[in-house]
Amino acid sequence: MCLACALVSCAAFAQHQAPLRSVQVIPLADVSGRIDHFSADVKGRRVFLAALEKNAIEVVDVASGKVARTLSGFAKPQGVLFVPEVNKLFVASGRDGTLKTLDGTTLEVTSVAMVSLGADAIGYDAEAKEIYVGSGGGDAGKELGDLTVFDAATGRQVAALSTDAHAGGSVAERRGARMFVLVPEKGQVVVLDRKSRKQIAKWIVPGIEKNVALDLDEANHRLFLGVRTPPSVVVLDSDSGRVVASVPAVAILDGLSFDAATRRIYVTGGEGFLDVVQQLDADRYERIARIPTGPVARTSLFVPEWRRVFVAVPRDKERGAELRVFEVVP
Repeated sequence: MCLACALVSCAAFAQHQAPLRSVQVIPLADVSGRIDHFSADVKGRRVFLAALEKNAIEVVDVASGKVARTLSGFAKPQGVLFVPEVNKLFVASGRDGTLKTLDGTTLEVTSVAMVSLGADAIGYDAEAKEIYVGSGGGDAGKELGDLTVFDAATGRQVAALSTDAHAGGSVAERRGARMFVLVPEKGQVVVLDRKSRKQIAKWIVPGIEKNVALDLDEANHRLFLGVRTPPSVVVLDSDSGRVVASVPAVAILDGLSFDAATRRIYVTGGEGFLDVVQQLDADRYERIARIPTGPVARTSLFVPEWRRVFVAVPRDKERGAELRVFEVVP
């Protein structure tokens, strides 16, 4: 009897200590196949998901827990970004190399720009109100990758840059002037001066392949890379590019977000888990939780204003696709 009580007490304690708790499961009934990047409209309580194989964007009403609209007419949509300052939704599609701009209220397409095939992740420079679209490389039958910069307010192209292979995700400093850009096929991080748009550094991270996701801890000068091979979170000094730490993580990694309030890194991958890595200090990290999600649940989104982590779980034989929502436990 005492042993049973002790086990119950330990289980309750472990549950209480979990860094995330499941709070919502939103059905994505008509979505099959892979789900790529997504973005949130905080004020409007909406999440936009790229239903890649459906060639559509699913608009999820978070308050009601339902898909409010399906936006069709895309060719393998991959990159999705909602920019509240200009009330626009941007969608980058890999099959036709387009960047489509949609009105944030009507969700009607207002303009179409061309980049190159393989258009994927979209980064944002909040200070300049510019978006960075990665494309090119092998997806476009090219040796070099493309990184195209657009004015978010006007949709006008303002710069076209090249990388050594397909340009991937990017993240901008808020207090500094740099933009960090992934080149996954080369295991590189390219550092740009956002004002001059000139390359100021190129870091080749030894011993890795496919650094596919990133986020930034600007206060501690740390850049976090989500790496597929070996499956890990690699931590770089964002001033020098020096590797300061590496933590094993979920396989087929695709999503990574840093929560500055709790100093946690949320990582998702197709192996079917959400890993939580705790930053103990700038140079020390440990995985503190591994939460089951679902097969091929690769992509995720952390929305700090809502204190929620969203994980896209594709359809499998036993259930339909879902958007699983986890609340951050302080």
